[in-house]
Amino acid sequence: MLFEKIQLEPDETVVKTVRKHWFVITLELLLIIFMGLMPVFVFMGLLMMTPSEAVMGFFETQTPIIIFGLASWLLLSAMATATAWTHYYLDLWVITDRRIIVIDQIGFFNRKVSNFRLERLQDIKVSVKGLIPTLLNYGTVRAQTASAAESNFESRFLPDPRGLQALIQTAMDTRLQTLGNNIPMAD
Repeated sequence: MLFEKIQLEPDETVVKTVRKHWFVITLELLLIIFMGLMPVFVFMGLLMMTPSEAVMGFFETQTPIIIFGLASWLLLSAMATATAWTHYYLDLWVITDRRIIVIDQIGFFNRKVSNFRLERLQDIKVSVKGLIPTLLNYGTVRAQTASAAESNFESRFLPDPRGLQALIQTAMDTRLQTLGNNIPMAD
């Protein structure tokens, strides 16, 4: 698993790992299944609209092309399913007691791994827009640091964004207290 490959610092502990909300992958997979079954719906529509003898005659003469087309369609549907699942499973936020690690799977062989330290965190914004996200409690979390705009992180469809914001804020406060107690005082 990708999570096990993350190098943690000595005495660093993982507080929470977060993937996108289950509703997102369910919706994507249902759409892919619907599109995969589209040839069945087209065939049923043809049978209802035209005489069945004409449709069956066409299918008898064009069987190899139809089988090739259906196999190609099913292959594309399987590839879309694999892409959706890979993107869902490998997109990950890992929150530790010292930093936030954001893993963004862009394609099958393209991944962006970013992290920033909690003491550099300046702002956490949460937005939940729409009826379904409000009811199912998922939304967008933006984490911002004091440095350049490239170090800002934004992930959509994260579950319990307000709870995640509170967890990050608590981890950040604990980290700042730990660092504050370890800083030597000047005489």
